[in-house]
Amino acid sequence: MLNAILFGILLGIISGLTPGIHNNTFAALILAYMPILSNYFSPFELGIVIFTNAIVHSFLDIIPSALIGVPEEDTAIAVLPAHEMVLDGKGFAALSLSAFSSLFSFLISIPIFVVFLSNLNYFYGKIYSFTPYFLIFASAFVILSERAEIFEGSLAAWRKRFYAFLVFIVSGFLGFVAFKNQSLAEINLASSIFIPLLTGLFAAPVLIVSFKTNRIPKQDLEVKIPSIYGVLPGSLSGALVSLFPAVSSGVATVMASAAIKDRENFISALSSANTANALLCFAVLFAVGKVRSGAASVFSKIVNNVDVQAILLSGIFASLASTLLVLTIGIISIRLLEKIRLDYLSFTILAFLFFIVYSLTGIFGLAVFLSAIPIGLSTLFLKIRRISCMGCLMLPLLLRFVFNF
Repeated sequence: MLNAILFGILLGIISGLTPGIHNNTFAALILAYMPILSNYFSPFELGIVIFTNAIVHSFLDIIPSALIGVPEEDTAIAVLPAHEMVLDGKGFAALSLSAFSSLFSFLISIPIFVVFLSNLNYFYGKIYSFTPYFLIFASAFVILSERAEIFEGSLAAWRKRFYAFLVFIVSGFLGFVAFKNQSLAEINLASSIFIPLLTGLFAAPVLIVSFKTNRIPKQDLEVKIPSIYGVLPGSLSGALVSLFPAVSSGVATVMASAAIKDRENFISALSSANTANALLCFAVLFAVGKVRSGAASVFSKIVNNVDVQAILLSGIFASLASTLLVLTIGIISIRLLEKIRLDYLSFTILAFLFFIVYSLTGIFGLAVFLSAIPIGLSTLFLKIRRISCMGCLMLPLLLRFVFNF
């Protein structure tokens, strides 16, 4: 089993650090090449590979998000706060906050995992019927939690909420069109409509703004330990969202961080929600047989007999290893980044994202990407939080459950 864990960790490193590659991509590849892989791994060991890949990915995907501003669904709204910490010379602090938050969240989620296994089958039906109300609440929470500065007054707060509502609706419309036509973007096994949608809303605007910065300041190698005020809301949000069908981990990050202004707790909440959701999607699978992630879906097709104890032990090992990996790779990446002009790097990465979007999702994906960029930029100009752009996920889900669109 150790070989399976190490292989899963290796895949998690690759998917976590590579823009456009998700752990779900590797899960799909494992399923596609199972006849070959079965010569080296048993079905349950392949399940271990998929599981550890998902956990490690939830740790390491903060590195490209924080240092170069390239997000995935799970880390999209962390881009700006983490990138700001890099520009303040606190990039390593952001990475350490994320790593330890994910580790603590995994440990906190283990008893929740056990509770799900024991009790979820008794109340799952009620949870499913509550999904549209949950989405309405989450959407309203995102918009109404927008705040103005103290000196700006209550009128400014409501103006910002109106701006947030507009961005939520516009990004939601873009998401609706994108998901309705996502087959046009699925041109190969690694394709996902999330790539152009989230890259355009969250990554490209940060890179464009970074054109005016020549070099990042020297980074202090300060290790930050997260506060319970970030880790606990994130862990509970990740657990909550894992219960609802078709509700992605991106919504968990919204719930975890919508009311948090402090950027350190913001990053902690997001990372905690990300890892908790990655773990507890498997608890939902084991308890009631329902799929909550691409990785869990492939796991269910490969593994018949599950050893829960082995799963959790492999997850603990992967979490401890991932914490060390984030810190080690973070130091190396930061020292390299300090020697490179940020404006040149931002331009190069933006060009690379154009290439990735086009090669993985084609003309339709490129159209979604270009449409998303001005929406993402508008949050910077309007001085509202970029959480509003998560309407691209939440509004299509709401329309699906309420109006069956």
